[in-house]
Amino acid sequence: MAVPALLASSSQIEIEPRALARARAIADACRFRALARSALRDGAPMAELRSSNARAAARRLLAHARTLALAARGEATAERLLDPVL
Repeated sequence: MAVPALLASSSQIEIEPRALARARAIADACRFRALARSALRDGAPMAELRSSNARAAARRLLAHARTLALAARGEATAERLLDPVL
């Protein structure tokens, strides 16, 4: 099946590194939350502790991703202020 001319194939689409990092952080947080749910259901010892650790890891991961995004945004703003062309 041919790709329509208006749509680019996935190999031709360029994705920004920030978007990739954001998508990775969200996927990892979802995985930690799934681990938290399964820890409560598996019946192994200390299920509540393992579940709370997984949820805390998801929160820390998302907080770190937010920090990196703010730092990247600040760098972009600083570069824009210093660039005389704009």
